[in-house]
Amino acid sequence: MQKTVTLRQLFTLGVGTIVGVAWLIVLGDAMVGAGPVGAIAAFAIGAACMIPIALCYGELGGIMPETGGEIVYAQRIFGENASYAAGVSLVVIYIFNCVFFGVSVGWLADELLPGVKGPLLYSVLGNEVHAGSIAIGMVCTGMIAFVNYRGAKWAAAFQDIATFALIAAAAVLVVAGFVFGSAENLQPIVVKTDWAWGWGGVLGVLATTPYFFGGFSTIPQALGELANEHDKKRIGRVIYSCIVFSWAFYALVILAVGMVLPSSRLGEFELPIAAAFESAFSSPLAGDLVLVAGIIGLLAVWNALFFAATRALYAMGERGMLHRDLSQLHLTSQSPVTAIVVVAAISMAGLFLGQGFLLPVVNMTSTLLSGMYVLVTVGILKIRAMRTPGEEAPPYTAPGGKPMIIFGCLFSIYLVVLSLIQQSAAAGWRWPPEWSILLGVLAIAISFRLFELRRTALAGR
Repeated sequence: MQKTVTLRQLFTLGVGTIVGVAWLIVLGDAMVGAGPVGAIAAFAIGAACMIPIALCYGELGGIMPETGGEIVYAQRIFGENASYAAGVSLVVIYIFNCVFFGVSVGWLADELLPGVKGPLLYSVLGNEVHAGSIAIGMVCTGMIAFVNYRGAKWAAAFQDIATFALIAAAAVLVVAGFVFGSAENLQPIVVKTDWAWGWGGVLGVLATTPYFFGGFSTIPQALGELANEHDKKRIGRVIYSCIVFSWAFYALVILAVGMVLPSSRLGEFELPIAAAFESAFSSPLAGDLVLVAGIIGLLAVWNALFFAATRALYAMGERGMLHRDLSQLHLTSQSPVTAIVVVAAISMAGLFLGQGFLLPVVNMTSTLLSGMYVLVTVGILKIRAMRTPGEEAPPYTAPGGKPMIIFGCLFSIYLVVLSLIQQSAAAGWRWPPEWSILLGVLAIAISFRLFELRRTALAGR
């Protein structure tokens, strides 16, 4: 692959994936549950807990700056089967989230331009599927596929434009909130509850915040295309900076929204952030600006996930875990053309499923992503234990020593357990659909693995 990706582009890849559209959809609920300062504190604690995991990614990325990220790490540290499990997990995480964003872009577009979703076609699990929404998703999927088809340089440039445009739009909103809002609207700064000594709202938000900082895990997929080999010693700092910057972004947006509209009123709106600015300035244009920024952010995270999905498939094809055609590169752009076609095709087909079917699948990917954190943190412990005296130090060493890594490992395990508990609770403490999907993915993955092993064995005779 062409070596064209810079540190700045790694930063926009991470920030674009972390912030994306989450600030538009989830911050309002966080403020209602915890209050503005309570939400900021919860996000700060969540970010602090994620930093040890991120630093472990930085150390492994410096040691093995190759396309595939966790696929490569697992293969070198734990063996072929662990690598295949990591690859399947990453492909499922990235592709199904691409499909979900393809469906969501139609919903946001309809909020901005009512009626654009078009006529109702059918319903899936109580969620309507409209012709216009599918068409919008198709066009956007085609655009992102084309950008990635032109190569990493185009994909990274698109990511830069989308991420910086989102930051610029958010900056306008933040300044407007500070100038025209009132600090009195921030009261109560923390919403008290009748459980957890009054801090239940903050704890409730805290339980969800780690998943909003997980976008940095797309960065390892781009390391095989890093332009400057010496930059691998700065990967850890880039990932750390992504988390800190994203927390500051969330905090400023929360403060600005809190100043223009009390958190007690945010629960009245489907998209509280957009409604807050529209209500505060008595202008639909203010709300439209928020929606435009949300669509830009959605495209940023969607592009990053599409990029990561194609690189994960490429890495699996290159290692013979899936069909080797997936590692085929375009003659001029050096993009993984077969993997791009596969991701685009699945993304377009998934548009017909609707949010009702996709939501449990996306929820299930939080469990798989947390599993990747466990793999990376345990992997760092194993690599350090195997290191011999006098061996050359890695390009980047995560600070904090063994205690920091152990904390990251324990927190990763906690996230796996938490995701399973949340899924069970949402299903009324019965068998949730996410677990059935997880078992289905496992069965399909094992079937593909056995088929590919048999095909390879027959070809070698």
